Amino acid sequence: MKIGYGMQLLSTWIFCFVAFDCLYGAENKERLLKKLVDQALTVDPTVHYFYMEIEAAKGQQIQARLFPFPQFIGYIGPWNSSGSINAPSAFIPYGYQLYQLYQPLPFPGKLKSHKEIAHLDREIAELIFLRYKLFLAFKVYSLVYSIGLTNENLRVTEEIIERFSALIAFLSQRPKIGIQGLIELRILQGGLISFLQSQRDQQQNLTTLKSQLNALLNQSPLTPLPSNILPERTFPKLNLESLRRLALTHNPTILINDLLIHRAEKELYLAKLNAYPDFTAGPFWEYNKGINTDQGGGITFTVGIPFSGSNVPGQAGFAWTTNKGNIISAQAKVSQAHSIYNATVQMINSLLGSRFAVYEKAREQLLSLPSEKILEKLKQAASIAERQYRVGSIDINRFLAVQKQYLAVSLSIRSTEIDLLSTFYELENIVGIEPSQTIF
Repeated sequence: MKIGYGMQLLSTWIFCFVAFDCLYGAENKERLLKKLVDQALTVDPTVHYFYMEIEAAKGQQIQARLFPFPQFIGYIGPWNSSGSINAPSAFIPYGYQLYQLYQPLPFPGKLKSHKEIAHLDREIAELIFLRYKLFLAFKVYSLVYSIGLTNENLRVTEEIIERFSALIAFLSQRPKIGIQGLIELRILQGGLISFLQSQRDQQQNLTTLKSQLNALLNQSPLTPLPSNILPERTFPKLNLESLRRLALTHNPTILINDLLIHRAEKELYLAKLNAYPDFTAGPFWEYNKGINTDQGGGITFTVGIPFSGSNVPGQAGFAWTTNKGNIISAQAKVSQAHSIYNATVQMINSLLGSRFAVYEKAREQLLSLPSEKILEKLKQAASIAERQYRVGSIDINRFLAVQKQYLAVSLSIRSTEIDLLSTFYELENIVGIEPSQTIF
């Protein structure tokens, strides 16, 4: 009983250690991926450009909130006052003075409309920034996993090359190899050339993927990168209609075009308001000094009329106007915004449909494998084939067939996994979800 209890306790500790190690490894992987995404966001100049667009929109938002400052007008000059025939006249160098303070008053609703348009511009800038961030994260995740899976193919190829090299050395060292042995040696040497070509292709592909990721990280193409990041989770069965519904509420491009509709409607409303004049109001004081001194003050009120311009010198925009042309233009832009929104939804639905088909096909292909550990079994078979060939239990053709099958299946599975990963993260990007926050 004590021995059984001790074995049970030991098994529990081993299980906990393995579980902790897996969780810690997964946590490290997510932390590494997040670090790479953060680095890309920090060094990418396009990110800075879009961020500055937000700052510019904030500035315009502040400007739109500002109420017009009061204006001041002053007149001062000579004044000549004549009396009767026998009375003296007076000439005062500064006898006439007029001082006027007036406050521009935009027509009700104009200032509010400018604020709302500026707020929409800021929201649009933020969504454009978010769209690029999601795209950048999608590229980083896809490249990291593609590097890891391509590196696995390279590892399998190099494993087979080592096996071929060992057998070539084995046959070459025989004192009397014979005709049969010599033919088999040449077959192995020819087969090795084919696998070496496959190795070069995979090395070149791996170099290209690393160069692309280093470019996103603004690093030298030869900067070392993690090559062993592999997917761990089982990719879920997705529903196309659910993806489309999520895209309507999360896809930044759709949300941007929705805001553009609201902006165009605000512009139309403002165009109609601009047909009405602004006002000014404020106090004035007038002073006339000649023979007599006259002075007084009051309130000045200005407003344009249908057939005149502003009566305030240097100020424009106070006259009534039909604004018909601007209203027609604004109405056309509203119609355009609706059309662009509908076209965007159609484009997103088309993208989702095409990428969804690729995802489902790749997922079905992986699920149809005879075993989840088919590569491990083929690896064992390839190793066994080498030993059996050495002792003469199988011929050279059987050995070659097992090695080629091992590599072919590895290439096929890894290629399918790359397609699956890329399309999965692309679907998340199209929907508008960060790669690390799956909500499917």
